[in-house]
Amino acid sequence: MHLVIMAAGEWSRMRPLTDTTPKPLLQICGKTIIEHNIEVIIEYFDEIFMIVKYKSEFFREYFGEEYKWKKIHYIEQSEQSGTGAAILSLEWHIEWEFVVISGDDLYESTDIVKLIQQKWYATLCKQVKNPDLFGIFTCDNQWKATGIIEKPTDASIGNLANIGNHKFDSQIFEILRALPLSPRGELEITDLIHIYIQEWLYSIVEATGRWISIGYPWDLLRANDAIIGWYSETVDKWAIIEQNVSIKWNIYLEEGVILKSGTYIEGNVYFWKWTVIWPNSYIRGNTSVGNGSKIGAFVEIKNSYIGESSAIPHLSYFWDSVIGNRVNIGGGSKVANLRHDHSDIRVMVKETLIDSGRHKLGAIIGDGAHLGIGTLVYPWRIIPTDGTTIPGEIVR
Repeated sequence: MHLVIMAAGEWSRMRPLTDTTPKPLLQICGKTIIEHNIEVIIEYFDEIFMIVKYKSEFFREYFGEEYKWKKIHYIEQSEQSGTGAAILSLEWHIEWEFVVISGDDLYESTDIVKLIQQKWYATLCKQVKNPDLFGIFTCDNQWKATGIIEKPTDASIGNLANIGNHKFDSQIFEILRALPLSPRGELEITDLIHIYIQEWLYSIVEATGRWISIGYPWDLLRANDAIIGWYSETVDKWAIIEQNVSIKWNIYLEEGVILKSGTYIEGNVYFWKWTVIWPNSYIRGNTSVGNGSKIGAFVEIKNSYIGESSAIPHLSYFWDSVIGNRVNIGGGSKVANLRHDHSDIRVMVKETLIDSGRHKLGAIIGDGAHLGIGTLVYPWRIIPTDGTTIPGEIVR
């Protein structure tokens, strides 16, 4: 059986983080989103087919020719849009069964294994609270699919949402080629699924484990929470914990991490390789700090995602924030994370105000940004890739 990873999107809703890195390659606790999904299940597959387009060279550079001794084939998606078009690009490359997973969400490995074990064509589904935002499957009591309705307004239809993982074989390509484009000009995989549902050849597999949809930058905080909460306490033998360091709950320290005297950690936290935490800093869960980053003296950080080679110097304060790679924060900078009216944070994305679903949300800072000393940032403000502020600036 083959594994197909869908990784061809541009993920514009995840900007500024995806200005420089395709979303499936964003790293959470030292591993890319792709790796979190496939590292446990790779034994079930013979080869990997990765469908790429946006910054495709990044995938080749990161993974190379194989992953855990399984050959990787990189397939460039054609100009045709749609999930059906992406899968059709596999024609002439795959000759038997394959499982398709989305490369940009987090899934539970046991749920994907249940999909692998299906005898029929199938889709992995998850019960959701807001079915009007998804493609919803209906089924009989044997889990045979009876229909799929896009974004239904009728709550009685159900709440089993298509979460982007499917099992097919090479026989689908002939039908895919013959499908008409959808009204929005795309080749849709749901149109293919409709055909097999009508022939009673399609099953539903209910996902009972985690599914974390990563659609916006702040969703990395939810992913952070889930992954850090799963780790047990681990301290690499080459990590250094100086005297008078206080640690509560679980801590995960990679090689070369240094926790200097006076540091107070209230986990769960993850520090990747060569991270340095200077004296008297206060790090609260659930926070992850990327490879080679540095947290200065008397800094407070809570529930934040910090990328690689970034620096947050002395006397700074960051809560509920997403900070990219190679970011340099001026000393004494602070980020607010709460509205005065205590309502959920809403964020402007593509000229549309989006409800983040979060009561607290700090800054979103793109790769390479530089903040002047004493910068003050209002809740949820976005600082773009390579953006700058002057000393004492207020980002409103």
